[in-house]
Amino acid sequence: MSGRKPPNSLEAPMARALVTVAAVIIIIAGMRIAQPILVPFLMAMFLAVLTSPAVRWLIQHRVPSPLAIGFVVLLVFVVLYGIGSLVISSTEEFFLRLPEYELKVDDWIVMLREQLPWLASDLRTSLQSMVPDPDSLIGVASALFSGLGSILLALVLTIFILIFMLDEAQGAHAKLNRALGDDRTVDYTRRFSRMVQRYLVIKSLISVITGLLVWGFLSLLQVDYPILWGTLAFVMNFIPNIGSLIAAVPAVFLATVQQGWTGFAISLVGFGAINAIIGNLLEPRMMGRSLDLSTLVVFLSLIFWGWVLGPVGTLLAVPLTVVVKIGLEVYPKSRWLAILLSQ
Repeated sequence: MSGRKPPNSLEAPMARALVTVAAVIIIIAGMRIAQPILVPFLMAMFLAVLTSPAVRWLIQHRVPSPLAIGFVVLLVFVVLYGIGSLVISSTEEFFLRLPEYELKVDDWIVMLREQLPWLASDLRTSLQSMVPDPDSLIGVASALFSGLGSILLALVLTIFILIFMLDEAQGAHAKLNRALGDDRTVDYTRRFSRMVQRYLVIKSLISVITGLLVWGFLSLLQVDYPILWGTLAFVMNFIPNIGSLIAAVPAVFLATVQQGWTGFAISLVGFGAINAIIGNLLEPRMMGRSLDLSTLVVFLSLIFWGWVLGPVGTLLAVPLTVVVKIGLEVYPKSRWLAILLSQ
């Protein structure tokens, strides 16, 4: 007989756990290093998921595949470039007009000092501590616009990746059948892709509706730069629980500066009504509660993906986390992890 000792029953699971942790750390480090390439790839992947139904619809109506892909990609580019140009010009003008808004705040405080002298001094101290110096904000704006070239380069790279992804998507099902073979694995993969597509399409549609409602409401209220705040509401709607609050703060503040307490009250009520309609009526009916994430998971995902992918990672944090949750939910052995991520 051999003198070797039988392996401990705990050694194999511990070794597998250590190897898994090491692999995850290496993957995360690789993602952080590959951030300049990974961010356009992820943006293109989400755009491909959103636009592939439109490409399939055009192909089903006898439009040649290259023309269908070219038309959809051109439409995506025009929309992104148009909205980006409007937002950038509005942001630049907003930063340049900050001294004017500061003067309006001073006039508002003078009015309050005459009516409520005990409140005005404390209010001015609080506002001065909260509102940054306009010169520093203009410096931030100039730094932001100096990186416009890199943003445009990333957009062009994203569009090229999107073209190839949409082309590959036409034969994806046949490739899956040949590559995986196992009917159960193919079924899991198809269910995963359908759920991800459904989530992204519905969430994007709800976010567009939110942005349009905010833009229309602020336009009626005659608040400056409504398209900027509508775009912010569209982007922040991808972040549940706290995104709508973040989007409302600058618009409500600007409405207050421009129109006083009346603007504050009307804008606050308007944002509350929009968020109540979208968050409590429209989104649960269209999306269902199954894809909800807990508030802690949302907060941690913002920190994690922001650290890995940079500023774009904070925008993609919740969609990426939901995609991971869907993947865990589809496979029976990992469904318990998806339940832990839920509310």
